[in-house]
Amino acid sequence: MNRTQHYSLLKAMEIDKSNLLKYQELYKYAYILSDGIFKIVFAEEKGHSLLISLVNAMLDLQGDDAIKDITLEMQEFPGVFNKKDCILDIIGTTNAGEKVLVEVQQQGDDFFRDRVEYYISRVIENQVHTSEKYELPRIYFLGLLDFELFPEEPQKYIHHVDEMCNGRKFFPKIQKIFVEIDKFFELEKAGVTVNDNSEAAQWLRAIKVIVKEEPVPEKIMQNETFRHLLDSVKLINFVEELFNAEVKNMTDLKAEHEIGFSEGKTEGAAEERKKANEERLEMARASLAEGDSIEKVTRIFKLSESEVLAVQAKPAAQSK
Repeated sequence: MNRTQHYSLLKAMEIDKSNLLKYQELYKYAYILSDGIFKIVFAEEKGHSLLISLVNAMLDLQGDDAIKDITLEMQEFPGVFNKKDCILDIIGTTNAGEKVLVEVQQQGDDFFRDRVEYYISRVIENQVHTSEKYELPRIYFLGLLDFELFPEEPQKYIHHVDEMCNGRKFFPKIQKIFVEIDKFFELEKAGVTVNDNSEAAQWLRAIKVIVKEEPVPEKIMQNETFRHLLDSVKLINFVEELFNAEVKNMTDLKAEHEIGFSEGKTEGAAEERKKANEERLEMARASLAEGDSIEKVTRIFKLSESEVLAVQAKPAAQSK
């Protein structure tokens, strides 16, 4: 299932929740780049083997440099005073003490690069504590993009972005890697990447099977990690509540990406954001009442821990 089909599913469920059954008959796989699906597949798996394999592949980490273990953390850094929160899809610490930030972006907008820098700066801010020396761990930012960010490089689908000085990396501890997924699909279709046998290319071919609903190539089927991935992302695996939450977030998504207007420019946009957030909090309250953990609710509904705790403390009548 691709992004357009995913949005079609959400709109159909907005009309009638039972439409999910019809889509489960039409499509084998869920849209893997949806925030909710991505977090369930990669963040909730015991041992995080899929996440480790994905990150090692996209960052080209091999041998002693490869990530062998990762511990996930709460993915939000609350705003201080009137500053915006920083909420990433995945934040983890590796066995070597490195930070890994993963963000899935479905659509491009004018402020995406600004947001990346802001997210990284907030994570950096939390690394050095009082009485400690100014020594930062290595920080990896991995952006998985379902849009084109680098049109000036039509033959390249992975981009390593570094701060440079006189042709040399100024601060190599911070590495930003952006993967243009749809561009890889186009390069694959044109035969440009036919000889690309990198782990990143193999991962993207597996993702292509999911997004394009294609037959599974023999090489992908023979790989245990990719078989596990394909099983994990089957549409039949995901419950109605997840898609109900995404239906509630559709309006908020449009406002959050700030496409076509600057944030807060109109009263209508502010009201739209407020209403969507209230609906999201109500869905979170219902999820908590059904026994879901605080960590799971923060991931699925993209809320801060403090927001979830506040919802948990209030009875249903007060949370509206």
